[in-house]
Amino acid sequence: MPSLLISRLNEPPAQGRAENAINGGDAEAFAMAKVILACRGEGQWGSRQDDNSKIDLMFATDHPWHKGERMLILCQVKSGPSYGSILQEGGGFKLMGSAKAAAKKSSHDICIIWVDRDNDRAFWAYIHPDSKSDVQGYGSNHEINPAMIFDLARCMAGRGAAGGEGGRGVTLPDGADDIPQRRAFALRSYRQARFVESPVLGRIELTRLGWRHMFRKTRSAQNKNASLNLIPRLPSILQERPSVVAITSTQFHQRGNFDHRICEYLLKYEQINIRRRQEPNQRKITAHIRVIEEVRYPRDWEKKAMLSQLVDRRVVLKSAYYKEQ
Repeated sequence: MPSLLISRLNEPPAQGRAENAINGGDAEAFAMAKVILACRGEGQWGSRQDDNSKIDLMFATDHPWHKGERMLILCQVKSGPSYGSILQEGGGFKLMGSAKAAAKKSSHDICIIWVDRDNDRAFWAYIHPDSKSDVQGYGSNHEINPAMIFDLARCMAGRGAAGGEGGRGVTLPDGADDIPQRRAFALRSYRQARFVESPVLGRIELTRLGWRHMFRKTRSAQNKNASLNLIPRLPSILQERPSVVAITSTQFHQRGNFDHRICEYLLKYEQINIRRRQEPNQRKITAHIRVIEEVRYPRDWEKKAMLSQLVDRRVVLKSAYYKEQ
């Protein structure tokens, strides 16, 4: 007996609202499953009232570096070329302005999940009421994977969190002489600190990598002097939210059965003062702090029942200096 399904496969696809509804429902189910697995959390569908508020899904998961805290993420799911497309270079995606405009109709921050139906891939973008509605490209680090939970925590930390911001209240001395003594004091402070808990990136380790990079022979004396002034104040500065957070580079490597995502961040703190000798007034400076984050997770993470135990993350300081405003 011939298969009844073969003839159906040869039929042209159905069109119209019914087909769009099926596509939308499939995309939401796909997005729900991907995010729950990636973030090791739990989710629920939006109610009728939530749907009227442009909320399709709600996810909750443990905060990755604030123990005992939960993150609640409100999501809209979009799919198809009307809302996004794959970028040919870089492995990221482009989010259309119509998707961002729909998310901004809510008074809440919204995580948009765009599903590429042709390639069975899903990407995310964090949108808040102040976001611009222009078309925007996002890098490969915005594809859903187990590193997403750390990215969401970073995005949420900068929105209305308690605590200081921009290094406000921190004043640096302008030590231009006594280089050996200042270097010994900075090294002692650096070693004693060991790590700092940042609200946007969690634990940042102060390792030999950062010290060697800041005081390498090829670095200018001016930048070395700025680092010596800044290092003893790093714990006070990094405990506050930066004025600006930017991802300057993203790389992916495969080692054995694991994927490694390496991101370099630039954190700017624009509210720091410096006191110069023989000057009555303090001057504003902007601290530039670069850190490197590496996240490791299994290549086949969607098939791992014990995924939480297989995801590792580390953040280390790369450099710290400042520029006068």
